[in-house]
Amino acid sequence: MNIRKLMVLLLIAGCTAFAFAGGGQQGTRPASAVAPGEVAGFEEFPLGDDFELGPLNVAGVYFQPVDMIPAAAGLPASQSDIHIEADISALENELGYGVGDFVPNLTVRYEISQPSGWKIEGTFMPMNASDGPHYGANVKLNGIGEYTVKFFIQNPEAQGYVLHVDKTTGVPGRFWGQPLVAEWNVAYAGPQW
Repeated sequence: MNIRKLMVLLLIAGCTAFAFAGGGQQGTRPASAVAPGEVAGFEEFPLGDDFELGPLNVAGVYFQPVDMIPAAAGLPASQSDIHIEADISALENELGYGVGDFVPNLTVRYEISQPSGWKIEGTFMPMNASDGPHYGANVKLNGIGEYTVKFFIQNPEAQGYVLHVDKTTGVPGRFWGQPLVAEWNVAYAGPQW
């Protein structure tokens, strides 16, 4: 075997090993993170279809209430009916966010209501779980029934987040002005867990 064939074989073997070892993978999910719903005994229930709002993909899900720390970080699981989350990631954008990456520093308010006039509202907390970062809260509902769920997403500038605008490192995009709104109609059938 001549040296050229040997070099080609070694190059192919190295590229194959690199590919199977995960080299070149894109994404920011840590090696210890799992995809939503992969944890045993854990199932997410979508509020409905995702929304594409400006530079954001907004998904809403709920599942069993969870304990969080610090303990003062919201309603305890024992006093809640559900844990509700806003999973917000970047779409193609001019703000410098990587497509598919979690978008930090948002203020995300929620409003859950029923036709009877019952309503609860609050602000989601940024948090982390085994499936990655999100905005969420434990919530006490008004029993089984139909609900309207709304998320109001304020831009990061409200939390002091800034954009580079110089010619060298700046981004061409600017944050949205009014809150972006995602809305779903949800039939809550009680705990399914």
